[in-house]
Amino acid sequence: MLKSDANINRNSDIIFNIDLITINMIPLIEKDIDPCDLISIVFLLYNVPDTALQRLNIYQRVSKDILNNDSNLLLDWALHAQSQPSWKMELLEALHTCQLYFVIRKMGLPVDAVKRYYENTNETLLNPMKKTLYRLCENMNVDKLYKLKKTLLTYNIDTSDYETCELVLLHLMCQKFISINMKYGKWNGNMDIESLAKIIDNFADLHVFASEMRRIEFNANNVNTTIQNSNQIVTSTPQTLKTDEKLQNNESHTGFNNFKEIFDMFNDLKLEDIPEQNLKSDNRALGKDAYQIINPKAPGICLIINQEKFHPSKQSIESMSQTIPLENRDGSTQDKDNLRDTMSKLNFEVVVHENIDHNEMIECIKSVIKFKVHERHSMFILCILSHGTKGHVYAADSVKIKVEDIESLLDSDDAIHLRNKPKIMILQACQTNDSQPLYTPLVADSPKPNFKYYIRKSDILIYWATAPSYEAYRIPTMGSIFIQMLCEAIKKYSKKEHLNDLFTIVNYAIKRMCVNLKRDQLPKVEHTLIKKLYLQIPEK
Repeated sequence: MLKSDANINRNSDIIFNIDLITINMIPLIEKDIDPCDLISIVFLLYNVPDTALQRLNIYQRVSKDILNNDSNLLLDWALHAQSQPSWKMELLEALHTCQLYFVIRKMGLPVDAVKRYYENTNETLLNPMKKTLYRLCENMNVDKLYKLKKTLLTYNIDTSDYETCELVLLHLMCQKFISINMKYGKWNGNMDIESLAKIIDNFADLHVFASEMRRIEFNANNVNTTIQNSNQIVTSTPQTLKTDEKLQNNESHTGFNNFKEIFDMFNDLKLEDIPEQNLKSDNRALGKDAYQIINPKAPGICLIINQEKFHPSKQSIESMSQTIPLENRDGSTQDKDNLRDTMSKLNFEVVVHENIDHNEMIECIKSVIKFKVHERHSMFILCILSHGTKGHVYAADSVKIKVEDIESLLDSDDAIHLRNKPKIMILQACQTNDSQPLYTPLVADSPKPNFKYYIRKSDILIYWATAPSYEAYRIPTMGSIFIQMLCEAIKKYSKKEHLNDLFTIVNYAIKRMCVNLKRDQLPKVEHTLIKKLYLQIPEK
C-alpha cells in the first residue's frame, strides 16, 4: 500500500518535518518557478488530463503576455488535494523529480535529507508512468518534438498548437490515445501506452523510455501490489547504425586523425587527375548518335526531392517499413543547393520539394511530369536525396518506395511528353540489403490511349550514389561525396562529355577518395539509353 505522510515520516530513518509545507506558502513558491518547470509540476500532480490540459493551454498563452502572472495552478491543486493526507509528500516528490531543490530549500526542508530519502525508497505517490513520461519530455529537444508532432499527424492527431512535450502527452491522454489511469494510489483502469511506445521505439536515442513504459504498464495491469518506481535517471546510448551514413561515425575507421583531413581531401581532389586515355570526348555538335536538344535555353525540368528530416508514421510503424530509426540527413541541404545551382546554370527549370511523405512524393512526381514537362523539353531529370535500401528510397514519413515504381511513373500515361526522350534519375541513397515491406503506388489507372507503339522503360538512365549492398556517405557540414562530386563534374565537363563519360569521371573520383577513407562506396549506372546523352550541346 502507498503510505501516508505520517507513516512515511515515522518509519523513516531520515527525518524532516513535512508539516513545514503549508497552503499559504504555495502561491509564494509558485511565483519563483520557471514556466517550463511549472508545466512539468502540473503534469505530474494533476490527476485529470482534461483539467490539466485546459489550464496549461491557457497558461501557455497568457504567460508570454503578462509578467508575474498569478495562475494559481499549484494553489488550486493544493486546495483540491489537501483532503488527502499525502498531498504534501506528493508535492515534495514532484519538486524532487523536477530537481527544483531551491524551492524545497525555500520551504524550509533540508535538501540533502530529502535527496537521501528518495534515494532510499522505491515507493511513489505520483503516477510512475507520468514520472517516466516526464523524463521522456526532458530528453525531447525541439527537433524530436517536431518529429513526434509530424508522426502524430499520420494518426490524425494534431498537436501543432502545443509548445511543450507535456501538453502533447496530455492531449494524447484526452484523446484516449494512451491511458495511464491512477488516482491517489489506486488504479481505476488499465494502462495502455503501447501506441505511444511504438512511436518512441522509432527515436534512436529514446527507445529506452519505450521499454520503461512497457515495464510499468505490465506491472500496473498484471500485479495487484504496490507499483514500484524506478527512480534512477534514465539515460540512453544512441544507435550508430544508419541507412545513410555520416562520415563522422566510427572516426577511427577512416584512418584519419580528425575531420579536417577528410575535408581537406574533399576540397583538394582534382577531377583532372583521371587518366585521359579512359575518356574519349566528342568535341563537336550533336550528331545522329546523340539525343537531340531542342532548345538549349530550356533543355528540360530538373525535379529535386530532398528528404532531410524524417519521422515515423502510422504506416511505417504498422508495416515495420524500417527496423532502425531514420535520423535526419544533415548536409543534404548543401547537396540540394549545389544541384539547384548547377542545373540552373545549364538552363534547366529546377523544381524543389522537401521532406514530403510517400503519398506526396508520388503525387509530386506525377504532377511535375503531367503539368511541368512540355513537348519543347528535351529531357527530364529527377534527383532524390534520401535514406535508402537496395532498390528503394525512403519518404520523409519513413515509408519505403520501390525505385522501380518511381521509374514506372516516368513511363506512365501522364508522361506522354517524355516518350522517346531521356529520363534521368539521380539517387543519393544507400543500397544496403533490407527485406521490409514497402509502399507500392498506383500508376496509370486511366485507360491507355491509342498512341504509337512505345517500349516501356526505354530511354531511362538511373545513377545510384552507390552499388547494391553498399552505403552512401556524406559530410554533415558539406554534403554527400556523390552529389558534390557529380555537381563539380557537371560544371567542368558538361560542355565536353556525354553523361556516361561524365559519370565515369565521377566514379573514378569517388573510388579514389573512398579508398583513402577506407569506406565502401562506388556509384552505379543503369540505363536503357540508345544514344549519347549530353546536358548541353557540346563545344565544337
